[in-house]
Amino acid sequence: MATSSGKRTKSLHNALLRYRVMAYATGVALLLLTLHIIIQGFQMQNTDESWFSNEGLSSVVPHAGHLIPLIHGWFYLIYVIVAIDLWMRTRLPLGGTILVLLAGTIPVMSFVAERWVTRRVQPMVGAVVEKRPAPAS
Repeated sequence: MATSSGKRTKSLHNALLRYRVMAYATGVALLLLTLHIIIQGFQMQNTDESWFSNEGLSSVVPHAGHLIPLIHGWFYLIYVIVAIDLWMRTRLPLGGTILVLLAGTIPVMSFVAERWVTRRVQPMVGAVVEKRPAPAS
């Protein structure tokens, strides 16, 4: 029985770790994407070109204008999968989980959501450890 509890603790801890890594990766990628779009806006003021035909961060980092949206898109997809996996293991409130999923689309909010989720899941990991049965004497 103790090994089953140990596996559950490790499984829950790993699911939380995966979520936290993807929340930070998605948040950083979204901040870079936001910076890219802001730079495009400033470049648009100096040219007669449309918004998205400006270089954005590509003027500093080659091909960043194509890579940053692509990277954020893939990170967000993985973030959603990992967040749903964590929800299925913990059964956090559905409304809160939907907000956590949407947090990956709003700059800085994935960091806030990560703290919210971690504060709720850490006690669950501890509770699994505490529920181990006492050895029979």
